[in-house]
Order: sequence, then C-alpha cells, then structure tokens
Amino acid sequence: MCRIGGVWMRQGQGISPSLLERKLWLIGEQQAHGGPDGAGVWLDSTKPIGLVHRRLAIIDLSPRGAQPMSRGQLTVTYNGEIYNYIQIKQKLQSQGYPFTTDTDTEVLLWGWHAWGLELLPQLRGMWAFALWDGEALWLVRDRFGVKPLFYHIAPQEIVFASELGALLPLLPSSPESTPAHLHHYLAYGYLPEPHTFYKDIQQVPPGHALRITCTAIEPFRYWAPEKLFFTAPQPVPIEEAESTLLESFQRRLVADVPVGIFLSGGIDSTLLATLLRQKLDIPLPAFTLGFQEKAYDETPHAAQVAQYLGLPHHVLYLSAEDLLPLIEKLPSLYGQPFGDASALAVYALARFTREKVKVVLSADGGDELFAGYVRQTQPIARLRFWAKFLRLLPLSGTHLSKLYPRQAFHNLPTKLLKLKYFRGEHYGELIQAFPEKLAASLVEDFSTSPFSAFYGAGTDWEPVKSRQYIDLTQYLPADVLQKVDRATMAWALEAREPFLDPELVALAGRLPKAQRTRQGQGKILLRQILRRYLPPTLWQRPKQGFAPPLATWLRGPLAEKLRYFLYSEGSPLRSLPLNLKNIRLYHALLEKEQDEWAIFLWHVFVLGLWAEWFSTISPASDNPPLARSAPALDRHTF
Repeated sequence: MCRIGGVWMRQGQGISPSLLERKLWLIGEQQAHGGPDGAGVWLDSTKPIGLVHRRLAIIDLSPRGAQPMSRGQLTVTYNGEIYNYIQIKQKLQSQGYPFTTDTDTEVLLWGWHAWGLELLPQLRGMWAFALWDGEALWLVRDRFGVKPLFYHIAPQEIVFASELGALLPLLPSSPESTPAHLHHYLAYGYLPEPHTFYKDIQQVPPGHALRITCTAIEPFRYWAPEKLFFTAPQPVPIEEAESTLLESFQRRLVADVPVGIFLSGGIDSTLLATLLRQKLDIPLPAFTLGFQEKAYDETPHAAQVAQYLGLPHHVLYLSAEDLLPLIEKLPSLYGQPFGDASALAVYALARFTREKVKVVLSADGGDELFAGYVRQTQPIARLRFWAKFLRLLPLSGTHLSKLYPRQAFHNLPTKLLKLKYFRGEHYGELIQAFPEKLAASLVEDFSTSPFSAFYGAGTDWEPVKSRQYIDLTQYLPADVLQKVDRATMAWALEAREPFLDPELVALAGRLPKAQRTRQGQGKILLRQILRRYLPPTLWQRPKQGFAPPLATWLRGPLAEKLRYFLYSEGSPLRSLPLNLKNIRLYHALLEKEQDEWAIFLWHVFVLGLWAEWFSTISPASDNPPLARSAPALDRHTF
C-alpha cells in the first residue's frame, strides 16, 4: 500500500518539464507519511503528464518494486494489494509475459496489457491506481472503495492524489462548497461518494474506472454488487460459509512484513481471529484500544478472546481526555470536514499498532454483509409507532436515556433523537445523527437534498437486504473506509479488510432471512460459526462501538473553542452559508445538558476546525516551491 498522484497539463504546450516535476514532488511530499519507504516520479517524454508514488513496501521489499513502474507503453502508479496476484501471474507467464520482480504491480501492468478492463473482475484485493497507456489516463478504484482516489479536472489540467490535502495547494483557486454539501454533512457527518466537500473535486466511485483523454472523460462501471447481493434466497451450509470466509481471510495474509489484527472483542474481529487460529494455526498479534472509563472499554472482552486463542495481545490504555490533543489533527488528516468521532480512536490505535507490525487486519464490512446494525432489522411500522410515542412525550432524549445504563444502549440520547424524527421516507433517517429536516433550516439558500436517492428514497427500502445494500454501497465507503484508511495511513500502517471480498458478497446475497436475523438479532450465520469454536460467553453480548463523551467535551475543554466558532465576529464559519443564529439555539440546549444535540454540535465544531485550517491554504502559483504545502499532519505521540 502506498500513496499516489499525478498531473496532466492537457493544454500544456511549451510547459517546462521542471514545473511539472515540481508539482509532482509536491503531491508526493504532502503524502509522505503514507509512503516512507521510497519516492519516485515519472514524466512522459512526449506529453506534459507525470505520475508520482510514495512507497510503503509490503510485497517484494527490494528496489525492484519501486514505482511508478513501466512495461512497454504502460506506466502505473498504484496503491493497494492484489491478493491473488500469484495466480494471475501464472496465467500471464503461460502466455509468454516476462517478469523481473515479485510484485503485484508488475502483474497489474502485464495484466492490463493482456486484458485491459477485463483484468479488473479477476482481481481480488483493494486498489486505487492511475495508468497511462500513451493515449489516455486511466483512474481506477477497487470494488468497495477501500482505497481512496480524488481528482480535479479543469480545461487546462488534471490533478489527482490519494488524499485531498495533496490536491488543495495545487488548485488555481480555492475550492467552493455548496449548500447541499453543508446540509448533508451537518446531518450525517460525511458526504456520499463520489462527492467531496469541494465543488470541483470528486472521487473515483468504488467499482469504477475513468478513461480520460484530452477531449473526453468516459466512465466504466466494472462491478455491480446488486447482481450478487439481490439473488434468490438459498440456505447456505455452515461448512460452505466457513470455508468461504476462511479463504478470504487467508488471502489477506500475503505479505513480506509482519501482520496483526485489530481485536475489539466484537463478533467480526473475534471470528476473524478465531478462524485463522483454529483452522490455520496462525496466532496473529492482536491490538486493542482500552479506555479507563468502563463505559467505553472493550478490553476485557478482547482479552478473554485473545487468552482463549493464545494470541499475543497488546493493549493501549487511554482516557477520553487523551484523545483531545488529536482533535486538531482532523482537518489535515481528512482534508475536509469529517464528523465520525471514532476516527480519533482508530488514529490512536493505528499509531500504537505500527510500533509492532506494518499490516493489520480490520473487520470492517461484517455489519453490512451479515446484518450487524440494529437499524437494519427493525420493522418500519414499529419504528413509526415509537417515533409517534416519543413525539408525545415532554421529555428530552437525555432524560429518557437516564432510565437505562450506558452499557445497555450505545449513545442512547442520539438514538432517541433519531427515532423521534423518523418518518420512514428513506433509510438515511436511521443513519443520520441529526435530522435532515432540522439541518435544512441551518443552511442558507437550501431547498431540497439531492442525496436522498442514495438512501433509498422512492424505493422499497424496508427489507433487511435493501438496508444492508445501502450500508454496503453508501455508509461503508463514505464513512467507515475513509475513516480507517486515513487514520492508519497517517502512520504508514496498511489496513486490510478481510470481509470485503466479492465471494463473500455473493454468499451474503444468498442468505435467507433466517440466516441474517432472528428476533431483531443479526449476524445469525456468523454466530453459528463462532459457536463451533468459542464459548458464547466470549462473544454473545450487545454491540458496543465507541462514542467519546462529546457532550462533556463540548461543555468542558472544547467549550471555549466552540463558542468562538458560534459567536465570534472572526469565526471562520462566517465564510460559509450557515444560519449561525439557529445553530446557537441547539448550543443553548446542549448547555442545559440535553446531550442528544452533542453529535450535531460536534459536526459544527469539526466544520469550524476545517474552515480555520482551510483558510491557511493559498491557491497555487505558477511556480510552486517544493516546501509550500497544506499544513502538515502533525503527529501526536502517546
């Protein structure tokens, strides 16, 4: 895994190669944290196009694996891993293709030479790459969106990179945000792909390739998960499911460097660790983030699993306050507002894990494929009944939540707020942290959201499988995978997702409802497999997750900064089309200890941090100095 980028000055007759090279090195410099093992630049000899690469060496650590890499007329800069590259290499060798390295990069090049776009369905792995074939630039992203690829296209040039922060200093003018983007961000804390917070920067959508020439942009969709996921129900034997899971898990172990696992003690990471240990006798070192506050701490569960399986177990203990210094890093880390507060925990755990291993397995995707979210399993009629009931009560979500222990219901005040405003118009109502209808009054010149179709508006989204599909294609790439990639690559740690495999999508798509959910409980099939190897006491518990004490922070150590953003004449939020007067009303409720508004105000707080950070970035000059860059990612050491 690495970091990549490139520049094509399409109207660049007479452009100095030295200027192009300086731009390339600047893109690489911005992403050096994700590729500390090497750097390379390639310039075409006839056209003003160049590619840059920052290397994180995982397979074939020798200099032969350096990028950008060329074979024939093809040159590639590539980020990711192809887990079945040896099998594809053997097919290519049988056709007479010569190989001089043991890298999957060379397999990618010769495979493209042999099959073009038809190579992509053969690949099992994660990738984002840019390939120049002498006539066109190809930008390609993996099926699920594990690896990021952002691009900016203007008449005069194309610029692309793995991270938003690497693009911003190269743009000729400051990117603009739109009211629709603000509205969606305030409600959800992220934007649906392929959108970004900037009007003129997008992402290559998951499962897509873009062919770009001097005159046209042609998209190709090579992966259609709905064809696998929406198939006729057919019971899956446990033996078949276990074998398919194990094959996917085992593929993610290919590496010439140490591999570990994020172990939370939840069903997905426990199953991953268990099958590798019990079936393959591979005791991966496990890494867990523990908190001194018991309400947030999962280490006892993870420790029991690690002890039972005989895994080396490494635990980083922090208090919630230990995460506070990391908050200022969020804008430079994500390059745009990103409101998922659990990113702080992943960032801290990644730093700790990187001290021992260079690759880590993360169990993301299990909830989407096997119905692990509570919101996927509840009937709409029941949700509407409780929503109506809550609207009749004169109590806030915070008052109601005090009737239950925190350990019983994760982030209960926000869940009750979400339910209170539920209308059943689309599935996003169960994902958002702040009601969209309220967010509309907080953004000036806003009418209707263009994004409701992403969440099933106008369709029958009630079936469990439909909700899973929306999570798989919307929430997972836009929130979860963005969070994990940026937080791990900040420390040059490669995170792999063993559940995100096309064979597992096909398997999950076949499952009848009885193997998905039962009496409101999900992951029935995974639970049946776990029962074969572990006592239920080690994994049979409510889903916990991580939610830092945002209300306490925003009324305590972050209160002064939040008030600056909301009330000061010099607030950077005044540069955005926001109705700050209305936002202050929710701040007043939070001050009265109505904690259900905390996540929304956290989104506002992060938005303020981003606006403050972004104001320090100047538009590109005609001759950018190598040292000029977006504010560097200031790493925090524990």
